[in-house]
Amino acid sequence: MALRRCLHLLIAATMCLLSPQRAVADTAPPVLIIVDGSGSMWGKMEGDETAKFYGVRDLLRERLLAAPTQSRIGLGSFGQRRKGDCSDVEIITPIEAGGSESAIAALEQLNPKGKGPLTTAIREGAKAIGAGASGHIVLIHDNADNCSQDVCAAATDIAKTNPALKVHVLSLGLAKPERDRMQCLAATTKGLQFDATDQAGIAAALTGIFTAAALDATAVVPAPAAVAPPAAAKGPPGLRLSAALRDGSEPIAAAMSWRITKVGAAPDSAPLVERKSREINETVDPGRYTVAVTYGLIQRTLDIDVSDDGPTVKRIPLDGGRLDVTATASRQGDQLSAPVMTISTMSADGTGPASVVWLGREATAELLVPAGKYAVEVTDGLARTVQTIDIAAGAAARADLVLNTGRLELSATAFDGGPALDRVLYLISADDPAAPEGRREVARSTAMLATFTLQAGTYYITARHGAAEHRDQVAISSGDIVKRTLVLGVGQLTVKPTIPEAMAPKARATVTRVYEAGTSKRLVGQSTAAIPAFILSAGRYRVEAQLGMSNIRAEQIVDLTAGGAVTTDLNLQAVEVSIAGIASASAQAAMRDASGRVVWRSRSGDGFKALVAPGDYVIEVDGGTGKKSVSVKPGAPMTVDISDP
Repeated sequence: MALRRCLHLLIAATMCLLSPQRAVADTAPPVLIIVDGSGSMWGKMEGDETAKFYGVRDLLRERLLAAPTQSRIGLGSFGQRRKGDCSDVEIITPIEAGGSESAIAALEQLNPKGKGPLTTAIREGAKAIGAGASGHIVLIHDNADNCSQDVCAAATDIAKTNPALKVHVLSLGLAKPERDRMQCLAATTKGLQFDATDQAGIAAALTGIFTAAALDATAVVPAPAAVAPPAAAKGPPGLRLSAALRDGSEPIAAAMSWRITKVGAAPDSAPLVERKSREINETVDPGRYTVAVTYGLIQRTLDIDVSDDGPTVKRIPLDGGRLDVTATASRQGDQLSAPVMTISTMSADGTGPASVVWLGREATAELLVPAGKYAVEVTDGLARTVQTIDIAAGAAARADLVLNTGRLELSATAFDGGPALDRVLYLISADDPAAPEGRREVARSTAMLATFTLQAGTYYITARHGAAEHRDQVAISSGDIVKRTLVLGVGQLTVKPTIPEAMAPKARATVTRVYEAGTSKRLVGQSTAAIPAFILSAGRYRVEAQLGMSNIRAEQIVDLTAGGAVTTDLNLQAVEVSIAGIASASAQAAMRDASGRVVWRSRSGDGFKALVAPGDYVIEVDGGTGKKSVSVKPGAPMTVDISDP
């Protein structure tokens, strides 16, 4: 009896020691982490040098290693085993207490390769947790479902069967349409939604998700003090490092880049530590180490001594702060179209920017920078504004820049209500007393819909299309979007010069000219194309075609209307005249028209054949030693014997 009583007391004492830890394990919520195993996970997010899968795996490993041992964790995936299989979904490790190690080992073996049956994976995950059970599913993916499944319908079903089950979604580099498709999953199940575009974004999202899912070390009741190591135990030599924005402030909770090398090591030797994490807990030999920390744009390097008397614990002050910048077109918050933001350090004398620390095509920026003075410049089209700002260590500073810009959108038509014209040159000018004519060109475009971002003011528009020109004036206010369709009042004139077919091989290039038919008679167009087309303002024109420099020409008066298209045929009559009876092949011959103007002169080696328009001529040989009058009629080639009286 005494022995049995002692045994019962021993069992009761043991149960008292174990019951708090067992209770924690029994109450810890089940968590299933589903990692996208489709082939696209080998891609990289814009501006990132690490494959998405590697970044997720490394950051998950770090979080899982730090998770409380009592946490109930499992791992699932989809698309990781077979290509092109929309049924490839697997719960790789079961949900169980202490499941972190199994999940980490399975992550190391994961090899993305197939399609993305994301919705099926979510449904299978809910089954693994159990109908009606509470818990968390953590979905990490880089694309929407590409197996024709409705993720929103799945979210609705899960909310009905498992109202206490939350689905947290971490999307990697998704385009906006895909992000919109995924919003319903977390929203319907009351989970968290994160959209990461780089490794820092993944780390920050995992911090939030692990905290919500009670996987953070501070979120689960710790094991009883009776099983903790004695307070006097210091442990082996090592580095236990964290960082803060300033000396004495709270440690930074987000991951940052750490690089630790041994002082005196060879320059090409590998670092002892090189990873992204919230803190460092490394066992190292006693000695002196160089620690480099990078957090956003903040970089801090220092040497730390590690003794043999336990680990060295240090919180490194980064002497940095947060800079939030927002740029708008107007004080009403109108968005900018294509801004370029530049953030630079200021020169030592404070007179201007010294060196650029960040450059992006963004209207907003959230940056971690070293404490100091900065110049923030935003340009959008022709608009520009600059603001200086001081950032203290540990503080947050905000810069709100207003460019006072508006947008001008130009198009053109030939006539009122007509279709938009292509190949119009738009010139934008502004008043400038220093310019030669009092105006300075500030922008130009040949786009069919020409868009200009301009600071508020008055501008002058010149639109040119072919030989036509249209001028206008516009006033733009801050935040305005001014759309202007310019009616150019133009038409197209096509000219078809023709000559007798028999003369074509001997004819030279035809020059077509278009003149205003009014009193000015101004030349408005010229071309040597076989069938030229002219874009002209509506009006009356004289069209002339001339064969080379000869007297063979034709002309016609044409009326052109806005939006009209006129084709005119110009018949160039030409006759080939052969001159015979010239005694010497080296003699010079010429033909003069009725006004005495030379219209043809022989050239050495060409013989004595002239191509002229019908009319009356005088043929001269050797400067007038031989002359003969001749009348050239339209029709077939003719021969004139200069020796006949």
